[in-house]
Amino acid sequence: MGLLDKAKAYPLLKANHPEALEKVDYLHYGDKPPVMDYGDFEARLEEAFRFDPEDTLVFRVSLRNKTDKELVYDSQGFSVRVGERLYYQSISDASGIIPPKGDSPAYFAITGTPTGGRNDVSLKNEFTVLVARTDKDTRAADDDLPRGSQVGFKK
Repeated sequence: MGLLDKAKAYPLLKANHPEALEKVDYLHYGDKPPVMDYGDFEARLEEAFRFDPEDTLVFRVSLRNKTDKELVYDSQGFSVRVGERLYYQSISDASGIIPPKGDSPAYFAITGTPTGGRNDVSLKNEFTVLVARTDKDTRAADDDLPRGSQVGFKK
């Protein structure tokens, strides 16, 4: 089971297979989640998990659209600021779309440091979630690009 899946299944695993969560720290923000306001949408940090042996933090955020139109974001473009340091996602599970006046859940993980070392980031830190925006025109153009083809590339 992958780390994102373990984070999603945390309540079930804790109740039925607590051994699967050894060396996992957990933080639920409850009624007072940190909120990052981006004008037309906000990111609410709802849960954070630290998988120490893997040196990975998994975050569950809720993205809330404050407008009457669908918003598009880069589903692979999450990062977290901790103090002066910035950590880019290693993996995510997110739709890339926030419905009008609606919420969209997202999970993403950060692993190690950009230089390949351990990050050893504690859940006691204050986290700022950064979400890369895109627009529908950019997304449509990207969807039209050929995939799995080496045509036009030279070695």
